[in-house]
Amino acid sequence: MAFRQAKRMSLKNLRLHLLRLWRVGLLVAAVLVIREVVQMRERHEAAAVLTPERLRDYFPKIRTLGAANPGSGWRAALDGEGETLGYVCTTAPESDRIIGYSGPTNCLLVFDVKGVLTGVRLLKSHDTSDHVAEVVADRAFFAQFKNLEPGKPVKEPLHTVTGATLTSAAIAQGVLEKLGRAKGASLRFPEEITLAEVQRLEPAASKLQPSPKHAGGQEVLDASGKCIATAVRTSPVTDTLVGYKGPTDTLMLLDASGRVLKRIALRKSYDTKRYVAYVTGDDYFQNLFNEMTLESLAELDFKAAKIEGVSGATETSWSVAEGLKRRAKSLLEQEPAGWLRQMRWRWQDTGHVMVVLSAFLMAFTRLRGVSRVRHLHHVLLVVYGGFIAGEMLSQGLLTGWAAHGTPWRSAPGLLLLTVVALLGPVFTGRQLYCHHICPHGALQQLLARRMKWQWRLSSALERRLTQMPFLLLGFVFVCIIIGWAVDMNSLEPFDAYGFRVAGVTSLAIAVVGLIASLFQPLAYCKYGCPTGALFKLLRLTGDADRPGVRDWMAATLLMAGLLWHLF
Repeated sequence: MAFRQAKRMSLKNLRLHLLRLWRVGLLVAAVLVIREVVQMRERHEAAAVLTPERLRDYFPKIRTLGAANPGSGWRAALDGEGETLGYVCTTAPESDRIIGYSGPTNCLLVFDVKGVLTGVRLLKSHDTSDHVAEVVADRAFFAQFKNLEPGKPVKEPLHTVTGATLTSAAIAQGVLEKLGRAKGASLRFPEEITLAEVQRLEPAASKLQPSPKHAGGQEVLDASGKCIATAVRTSPVTDTLVGYKGPTDTLMLLDASGRVLKRIALRKSYDTKRYVAYVTGDDYFQNLFNEMTLESLAELDFKAAKIEGVSGATETSWSVAEGLKRRAKSLLEQEPAGWLRQMRWRWQDTGHVMVVLSAFLMAFTRLRGVSRVRHLHHVLLVVYGGFIAGEMLSQGLLTGWAAHGTPWRSAPGLLLLTVVALLGPVFTGRQLYCHHICPHGALQQLLARRMKWQWRLSSALERRLTQMPFLLLGFVFVCIIIGWAVDMNSLEPFDAYGFRVAGVTSLAIAVVGLIASLFQPLAYCKYGCPTGALFKLLRLTGDADRPGVRDWMAATLLMAGLLWHLF
């Protein structure tokens, strides 16, 4: 008897584990399908982003666009005679990995012939439409980028848009990265490092390949494929560093570790030819910095080290030396940091962690049975989560993350809250987010049964209405797969808490849902919330739980979406 009971228990536990795996698998499959479909569609759209017609307000005489620079993606705007009017580029693909609130943003950057940034325009954003609208309306946000140049220091902190902080911060980061601060690209010195010039410093060099350590640099390989050095250049950091008459680009050959300078060679200079010849002909100066580590070069005090310029070309040689120093410092700043150091922790993230902890207390302790504590918890959720932080889970947010990735660097607390919301129903059988975290759900609970008359539904109507959130969830998935231009945030009321950026539809859904909750407890949660339906699909309710109609419908919809994409 004991053996049979143990066997039944073992089989039951196995069934529950397989059911958990099945539902998590459905979620993962949905994310993979959405990502593949959306990214393929965006690759096709990106090909037609830059055309002369879209640039005519910046360059009235433009006729064609030159080929994209392999290193930077910059393209020359050309008139009918082939003369360069300026340069243009987009922040994508670099900005594709920079997630704002729910997705990345691609911007157009316009430069004059000297490489000075003259205009920034938003081309396409996959972020929340209301947040994007706030950024577009803020003229000061885009104006702050004008007159910037690659390598030129940026005044920080940058202006971000109130009510759309994550969105505007992501756009700003994309602009700055594309300016070449981290990519080693230059308009003044567009020529990439060649094998021939490296071989003059290192005869054993046989091949170059992009360096994973230093952006814009090249690993130097010998005939056997072994890395023997790293080649970088001082541009674009030195593009604005003028010697006697202009800037100079210098090749820096580092050792295999990329930490020690072995030799230097001047590549190209806009300075006076005679002064440049004095510098290149001075062997002492050319070898003065050999064997210096990047750390010592970045902190080098020329006077203390008794380093003097080349006689007859003092300003030119000073600009070369200062350029080496600045480039060494920028290389150290570019070194990849651990994932923990890449995170930018905000006060909202601290708040999200506190909300998650309070949710566990309310869900798994006797506090949930104390009405005063429960009501106080609901009030705090509405005030903080709704009106102060204003960061709630929605279909717009979750589908954006599924398509483009999560903002784990810029909003780690919000990501933690999402993980708890998705996995809580799977492993605890409780709707942690809906019952103990969601501000809109908390407000409905505060309003519940405040009216004497309550709306009593027939069982048939109850069954039909409870299917509405799942139908909406399926509609969201279909819209993404087919490519219908539907604003996901307009399907839910959560943007209404940030009423400055909220659309009319979100406000209407919020008001109607709250009025309905006076007569039917949690009316919106039960009959209208697709995000809550997602969590219910994942929920494991106990021993009697098994794959049901909703599981098979979700699997069928996923398969149909995949077939639509493939064929």
